[in-house]
Amino acid sequence: MRNFLTALAAVILPAQIIVVSATIPAAAISADLAKKCREMAIKAHPPPIPPGNKAYAQAERDFFRECISKNGQMPEQGAQKDALPPLSAPHN
Repeated sequence: MRNFLTALAAVILPAQIIVVSATIPAAAISADLAKKCREMAIKAHPPPIPPGNKAYAQAERDFFRECISKNGQMPEQGAQKDALPPLSAPHN
């Protein structure tokens, strides 16, 4: 039984090394894309007064991650606001 386990380990260990070394590392984002997405995130979520709002910070981080995942192709914030229907005047 011991010879079988030794033989099995001799086969499994090199196979694991090959699999681990064959994985492709994630590609790094470019500095230009990071700068563009950072500027868009700040524009979409301006800093609050007083500073330190955690909800604001999380929203900005989420926007930045989404921008990176979409390669900087985010819809304009003004276009989203214009897409809403106008409010009608109250009827008497």
